[in-house]
Amino acid sequence: MISFTGVSKEYGGREVLTDVNFQVNPGEFICLTGPSGAGKSTIVHLLIRADVPTNGMIEVDGANLAKLPPPILQLYRRRTGVVFQDYKLLPDRTVEENIAFALEVCGEPDEVVDERTAEIMDRLQLSDRADAFPSELSGGEKTRTALARALVHKPGILIADEPTGNIDPDQSIHILNFLRQVNSEGTTVILATHDRSVVDALGVRVIRLENGKIVRDSIGGYVGEATIERREIVKEAEKMEVAPEAPAHQSRIHLHRGTHVPKPRGGSHHHQKKATHVEEAPEARPSDEPPTTGTSGKIKPIAV
Repeated sequence: MISFTGVSKEYGGREVLTDVNFQVNPGEFICLTGPSGAGKSTIVHLLIRADVPTNGMIEVDGANLAKLPPPILQLYRRRTGVVFQDYKLLPDRTVEENIAFALEVCGEPDEVVDERTAEIMDRLQLSDRADAFPSELSGGEKTRTALARALVHKPGILIADEPTGNIDPDQSIHILNFLRQVNSEGTTVILATHDRSVVDALGVRVIRLENGKIVRDSIGGYVGEATIERREIVKEAEKMEVAPEAPAHQSRIHLHRGTHVPKPRGGSHHHQKKATHVEEAPEARPSDEPPTTGTSGKIKPIAV
């Protein structure tokens, strides 16, 4: 699904990633670990095409991410959920409006916006905070709101950059269990974290970076096998989690040249757009065919 081949990245003449090679299969759960400054956030930025490699190539289902034309790049981003370390919540919008915004910019009908927003708020226990603004939220509530916004459009890939960095251990367990639940439903999850307890609790595939290089790629804990005690804590906490929804959605991304990306709608009276500092990607030119999702879900190779 995702392939890094000989990827290097420089900023101001300083190399922050050096010859990075790895692949992520559909439906995998991967932890990117390593100390601060190791290159985890750089990989996140490259994955969402906020930046491009200095050398090497990143492919998603066979398509070179650096060469995606703007309309296809816009659709790719809308099929990829991202939880940023600093949340990036819109300060002048409520929890409900922040989550709904991800659907509004895709031009979804009012009834779809309302239904999906209510559903994801319920799953993440945010319904009673629907009318609260970000400044009124705790760290855990901000994290859950950012996670809800990233997942409300049912993405095939979820990328989370240090989602447990600003919350207490109990909240961390809740978030981790939800990520495992989402992954079990078919979503590919890439979690960037330097939190040893988080990695040990998950016991999944770990890609460890040090000084911009991969020094480990194996299943286990932060430095090896995850501790049994920590896994038992997670299992116990899972009993309190909300049951996963069904059916599972597709874990792959399906894009075609010329795919029509609908323009943002005016919104219902519940979700009127407010002035923000969010810059939207360029809109696609209309075509005769709507976006399609198939069972194979692969991006068709794009000649640029």
